Amino acid sequence: MLRPVTAACFAFACAAPIAGSANVPWFSAPTAKVVAQPVTFTNAGATLRGTLYLPNTTDRVPAIVVFHGASEPLASTPLYAHLREGLPAMGIAVLLFDRRGTGASTGNRDVVYQTLADDGIAGAQAIRALPQIDAARVGYWGISQGGWLATVAATRDPLAAFAVAVSAPLVTAESQMEFAMTNRLNVMGYGPSDVDAMLAARRALDGYFRGVDTRAQAVAALQSIAEKPWFDQMYLPKPSAVPADPAASSWRGQMDVDFFATVARVKIPMLFLMGSNDPWTPVTATVGKLREIARGQPLVQYAVVPNANHLMMTPPVPETMNDADPAQVAVEEPQAPVYFMLLGAWLSRTLERPETSAATPQ
Repeated sequence: MLRPVTAACFAFACAAPIAGSANVPWFSAPTAKVVAQPVTFTNAGATLRGTLYLPNTTDRVPAIVVFHGASEPLASTPLYAHLREGLPAMGIAVLLFDRRGTGASTGNRDVVYQTLADDGIAGAQAIRALPQIDAARVGYWGISQGGWLATVAATRDPLAAFAVAVSAPLVTAESQMEFAMTNRLNVMGYGPSDVDAMLAARRALDGYFRGVDTRAQAVAALQSIAEKPWFDQMYLPKPSAVPADPAASSWRGQMDVDFFATVARVKIPMLFLMGSNDPWTPVTATVGKLREIARGQPLVQYAVVPNANHLMMTPPVPETMNDADPAQVAVEEPQAPVYFMLLGAWLSRTLERPETSAATPQ
């Protein structure tokens, strides 16, 4: 039986009024104040810069390190606002940083998943050393590609306390992209012949990266669709951009990563949240895999959020699939009420201190 979220009162100081709001007669100062603290750390040749958002309390608090979606690399992206604004009010600190090679962070952007996961682990190590943080209760949250990274970090960081993966399919990156791009062509109104041509080109390119096909075969397959009106929306390189050395691309080390096997090794509490209307993620297949894992690992839990898309927005708009379009990033952030409730309730239960659990209503 699910337990209700524990009501708690934190020793928050009053926040400064929002500009102009104190001039109206009904204004009341909010009780929760979020303290922002710059954090800098390094990993694999990159200097990563971010901000730790803390509740203004004298208690040592748990913390979440945020992993980015592939199209949302900046800490300032609205997609993460609900974390930096909402979780400190629950007594949970949040570390947001600019992804390597973007914003204020340096480093090579074209790296494998393990390096990106290690970036977040380096951030967790940095904040565990801070006096405000309960080092035993530091974990990860990630969305889309970041959800994959959260699962990888959950197995690579021996001190990880928990992890949350949002819209992260338990299929290979190659399978996910075939699924998503097929859906994209369908919602754009193109038929089976276009889908088949796109898949053939993608598989020829992947075959080249695997060493099965030649570069000439990959280039020819891409050239056969390069003039299609939908080509630029398929996340494929132009024929001239196919690397001479397949080992030079991080995609070679990413496309076949077995995230199902990764999650099967998780030994900490982990939550998977997916939207019921997500054209980017094979949710049905992922739920089947999670159901299999959960039979033997009760610490792994999952839920499908009704009326939510890939970014937990509602109402979903699969007709455009704009929820992974960089041009839409500036205005998109989660909206689904059930998502917020499930996330908050699970974190409350998972981060509950052992000494207080006996007093929690059953």
